[in-house]
Amino acid sequence: MTTKGRLVALALLGCSACGSGGTTGDPTTTGCGPAGVVPANFRDTERDAEGVSYSSFGAYPDRAADFARAAGVLGLLKGVWTAGVDACADVPEPVRSAIDGAIASLDTSIAASDQEASAYAANDIHLQMAPLFTTFQPDTPVEIVEMDAVFLRVGLDAWFGRLDDYDADVATLQADWAKVRAAAVDRVPTCHRVAGTQSVVGDLDDTLAQLAASPQAADVDLAQRQSEAGLLEVDILELLFDCVPDGQSPDSGIGSTCTADGDCGDASLVCDLDNGGGTCAPDPATTRVGEACTTTVDCGTYPRDACNNEIGDDYPGGYCVMEPCDDVNVCSPGATCVAMPYETPACMASCAQDSDCRVDEGYVCQLFPTTPPIGFGPSDHACAFACAKDADCTSPLTCDVASGKCVP
Repeated sequence: MTTKGRLVALALLGCSACGSGGTTGDPTTTGCGPAGVVPANFRDTERDAEGVSYSSFGAYPDRAADFARAAGVLGLLKGVWTAGVDACADVPEPVRSAIDGAIASLDTSIAASDQEASAYAANDIHLQMAPLFTTFQPDTPVEIVEMDAVFLRVGLDAWFGRLDDYDADVATLQADWAKVRAAAVDRVPTCHRVAGTQSVVGDLDDTLAQLAASPQAADVDLAQRQSEAGLLEVDILELLFDCVPDGQSPDSGIGSTCTADGDCGDASLVCDLDNGGGTCAPDPATTRVGEACTTTVDCGTYPRDACNNEIGDDYPGGYCVMEPCDDVNVCSPGATCVAMPYETPACMASCAQDSDCRVDEGYVCQLFPTTPPIGFGPSDHACAFACAKDADCTSPLTCDVASGKCVP
């Protein structure tokens, strides 16, 4: 994970025609949760596997491992994986065995400060997310889930000199993209509310072309840069497939207009009168945006809940968010949809002044843009970090270093 969290969208992607799918069992009868929803512990398994990979592989270009952080995130990973398996009997046995084996390898490799073994073992877990997530019957293009893991793997292959593996992994990316590209092309004209979607098809085409033009990672630096680019492009691709089409205004359910809770047609929703005069939104009783957390289970039961934890994401005490969000996938009352720099739009706690935030832990009432597709309100202030440089603010805002506040 990047500093302060790489908020990867784990939304259930609405694309029943563009993924290979396949299921094993009925999660509605096993305690796993409703069909179509990946349980929180398994969403955290993916986040934490990425966190161990990034911590042990290190940031580009230096690739300096942080094994203390990797060990901390591994502890979280083991906890959420065990809890997920205990609650859900339908985890496919090959997936269970592969993840258990990778965790055992991580116990040894992290203790030995073995960068290569640790980064690959964590990525092995990430690669199991596509077959794991299909168990829960989401309309998710499994190729996109796999691409998220494989883009990191080609960076590993290039850096550690696994040249034949590099070529095979680039081929996997090309094959996955070929299966979903047409569906992505169809969606691009319908989605202007999410930043980056209008260029994502061409960006991915270019990234894969550059990776393929350097067989057996002949140019290691190019492979590293394109691996990093691909990871960001897959994040945008995930948001594209979850994007509500332009101009669509729901007649009922989340994002629809309302004057009272009963107008929303769903017991899990309430009418937020402070959002656009009345918008159906997640009930705050099901989500705890802005509160401290260690894992996503601490943040409530809403499917878009996520925990940006202290160990892997550098959020002091942990911070519950809801992700992704926009003008239809709105936040619960008391939260607002903002975009941290280079991250997925997420609901954070609304505020009017610093004292509304967890100031003892370093959070302040920070300004964010609210013009789509960068932010979606309803408040332009949310509890977040003090800035230290312009890059800590969402463009076009800049940082007033003296106050730690982002300013127009």
